[in-house]
Amino acid sequence: MEDELTDYTNRFRTSFELTHRKISQSVLSELNSELTAPQLFMLAMIAKENSPKQSQLADKLGVKPSAITVMIDRLVQSGHVIRKHHETDRRIVLVENTAEGAAVLAKAHEVQKNVITRGLSQLPPDELHIFVNAFEKFTSFY
Repeated sequence: MEDELTDYTNRFRTSFELTHRKISQSVLSELNSELTAPQLFMLAMIAKENSPKQSQLADKLGVKPSAITVMIDRLVQSGHVIRKHHETDRRIVLVENTAEGAAVLAKAHEVQKNVITRGLSQLPPDELHIFVNAFEKFTSFY
């Protein structure tokens, strides 16, 4: 049984990683933006964290603040992000998506939804039901 579970684990990891990569590539291709996948991810993190400090982003991503600074610099230069000082403590610098950053993120979410829909539509209804229910159940374990 353990060998079988190891086999399923390896198959799942391979399939999951390949699917994630292919979906990301399709989204980037259809989005037709100059942004990279990590930059889109950063825009999503900034939106989720609601005007975070750069150090907060670094902590969330498990990287050094200098790595975040370089990426934020590029997003500022491209007009997708702004830096602003905290209202009560001017020493604290926050990052925020601009209207352009929010718009490209919204478009990326829509494109991603369409890409995933295309893939899921290839499954017969009974397999689609099983797949989504099993994946939701699997997700609940974490």
